[in-house]
Amino acid sequence: MPDLRRRAARILVALILAASAAACGPRSVALYEKVIGSPSYNRITEGATRTREVRDGLDTLFIFYATWLSPEWVDAFAQEFSNIYYLDAQRREATIAQWRGESQDRVRFFVALYVPDEKGNDLEKPGTLWSVRLVRADEKDYAPVYVRKASMRPEEISRFFPYSGTWYRAYEVAFPKEAGEAVAGGRPGTPRFKMVLSGVQGRAVLVWE
Repeated sequence: MPDLRRRAARILVALILAASAAACGPRSVALYEKVIGSPSYNRITEGATRTREVRDGLDTLFIFYATWLSPEWVDAFAQEFSNIYYLDAQRREATIAQWRGESQDRVRFFVALYVPDEKGNDLEKPGTLWSVRLVRADEKDYAPVYVRKASMRPEEISRFFPYSGTWYRAYEVAFPKEAGEAVAGGRPGTPRFKMVLSGVQGRAVLVWE
């Protein structure tokens, strides 16, 4: 008889736990997404990101990533940022205004660069040996308005741009607004624009349709 009672008690506990898990399931998923991130942000970021690895035989000369901070990306980022930090409506709008305002005036990118010799990873310096240009569909190219180190903290960079690992340096790069404008009469299949990073170690071309 005691064995039957213990067995019945265990079954009852299992049923209670199962019912509790079922009741909390949707809420648990919602909380998980707020911390880990929503699939929509990841999807949009992946769609806006291009990469190129330049090699010499088996040796990696450099790896270049860039994410176009398009209006669609800014909207997704603002929502993701708000979810992670649980921002109220006022602070959320301030975040959106900050990112959207600058992106409306410039064609902006988040860039991550890996170079085996860290001394050569200096895109933001006036004397850098690197050249970065944005080339429009009509082949008109533009120099950056600025290249600066990323303003985010390392933990935020890892969260929002996970491809930018420990050995990369992160930058924010902006070009004049007209560099991103669609060109009238462009040929079908012509890229909207492409970013070209050139240096003594080679050249990487990233293309956005």
